[in-house]
Amino acid sequence: MMHGQVWDGQDPTGWVISEKLDGFRAFWNGSKLYSRNGNILPVPLDITQSLPEGVCLDGELWSGYQEYHALSSILRKSSSDIDMLNSGQLGAWKDVKYCIFDAPMHPGSYCERHSFAAQAISSSRASNISVIPIVKCSGTNHLQTILHQIIQNKGKLFLLS
Repeated sequence: MMHGQVWDGQDPTGWVISEKLDGFRAFWNGSKLYSRNGNILPVPLDITQSLPEGVCLDGELWSGYQEYHALSSILRKSSSDIDMLNSGQLGAWKDVKYCIFDAPMHPGSYCERHSFAAQAISSSRASNISVIPIVKCSGTNHLQTILHQIIQNKGKLFLLS
């Protein structure tokens, strides 16, 4: 899994901008969803059955802005209620999404991997799976505008690459 670095003020023109969601990092290995620490995440089958088999994806389980603690509670409760996860009853999971930002095992640049990830989930009609949008930065003013939008949404940070 990749980790970010602090921006040192370089000209961001041509860089890729993507919002970093405040959720739980989740890696899909093509058959199971894992945490950053390598633990299998207790998520409903409705989510995992909608993900492509044999395709590795990196993303965040996310339930909305300023909802990290609620998501943490959902994950803790789900760890002890495996029957609920397998029953098809989403319950508290109805607002949780798997937001994908990379297909790290796919060859190519970040933009190519991101495009591949979007294509890999395009046949899924699941409303709880999406790809986090990316945009090419046209300069510092553009960067500041996007940062302002994220702050207005009560988001926390964004990524440049």
